[in-house]
Amino acid sequence: MALQTEHDFLITGSHDEANRQAYAAALRMHVLSGIGDGLKDVYDHRVEPAFEKANSRTPKDGREAMKAMLDDSYGKTWSSMIHTCQEMVWDSVRPAIERAQPEFNEKIRGLNAQYGSLSLDAEVEVPRYVTASDIHLMPGNYHTERDTDDASQGALFDRGLYIYQGGFAGPLCDNNGRSQAEVIKRRWPEFAPTKILDLGCTVGNNTLPYADVFPDSELHAIDVAAPCLRYGHARAEALEAPCHFHQMNAENTSFEEESFDLVVSCILFHETSRASMENILKESHRLLKPGGLMLHMEAPRTEGLDPYEQFRLDWDTYYNNEPFFSAWMRTDVQEVCTRVGFDRDKYIHIAAPDLGTVSDEEFTRYAKTDNVGANGQGHWGEMVMWNMYGAWK
Repeated sequence: MALQTEHDFLITGSHDEANRQAYAAALRMHVLSGIGDGLKDVYDHRVEPAFEKANSRTPKDGREAMKAMLDDSYGKTWSSMIHTCQEMVWDSVRPAIERAQPEFNEKIRGLNAQYGSLSLDAEVEVPRYVTASDIHLMPGNYHTERDTDDASQGALFDRGLYIYQGGFAGPLCDNNGRSQAEVIKRRWPEFAPTKILDLGCTVGNNTLPYADVFPDSELHAIDVAAPCLRYGHARAEALEAPCHFHQMNAENTSFEEESFDLVVSCILFHETSRASMENILKESHRLLKPGGLMLHMEAPRTEGLDPYEQFRLDWDTYYNNEPFFSAWMRTDVQEVCTRVGFDRDKYIHIAAPDLGTVSDEEFTRYAKTDNVGANGQGHWGEMVMWNMYGAWK
């Protein structure tokens, strides 16, 4: 695993703790892919035939496929192992962060900002879809505070995300945001946003690439979780990245109408309720200037996927504390965008690869290609990629 980019606020721990983290990352990736790659063969040659024999038909959707797979010893063992690996990720990171307190919080509290700003609002209520469960099994989720001006959940997320991804999202864990920003720049080269807003920024790892890709723009980022915002602001300052962080709910911000040229998010909607998703899209429309662009990077929808592929995507809904994942993947995003005010013919659905997995030339080809098939999935070769949904105003 490549090393995570060091900065003044990253907590990696001792030599032994860093090695334990590397082991957790490698084990998780092996279980996820190495052992997980065997699931399809088990489904095709054992689970689906047994289901068909018992029911005189094959599974009709991902839920039926999941139940059948988790009744099988291979599927059940894989599910238990990947769930345990997820817990191991956080357990490998927590001791160093807990040991760093309270000096770590004091260091952030004393930060002298030179590039951006931080605006917190104690009146912002953290919504129940955040407080009700530890998303991704991260203890305390994004919002929990254990001390005055606490930033430890941000530190936990920054290091834990890197371990969770096994380093594959790059040394700054920003490949998703960077890929999205580069798609926008390369697909619409004449579009030059002067003011950008990222919704649900967490610690800003997928926000800061916009400062690189659109250096003449004014970059803003919002989240409901104060610990992540405190850490994200400190992280941005350490990386000398200009970004203004605000504590706001994306469903109802305090920005003035038509404030932004570009409104984006990265993997936000599958962690919000169905009702809040519509509110966020409506607020995005309000915040956009005429001629502005809204674009949200998310998981692909399950429409058009076979039951096995649906099962692989749906697993996180039930066993990784992502209860809204399935609802998101079954939502007609174009219909919702139209209902909240966007013109139907200005709707956008494109797919993007990870910038770190293809050549620069090939990425440009991706960015300029309408690569969403008739089944509603973005493909390049055999790969289903992150999808982006949005509209021009």
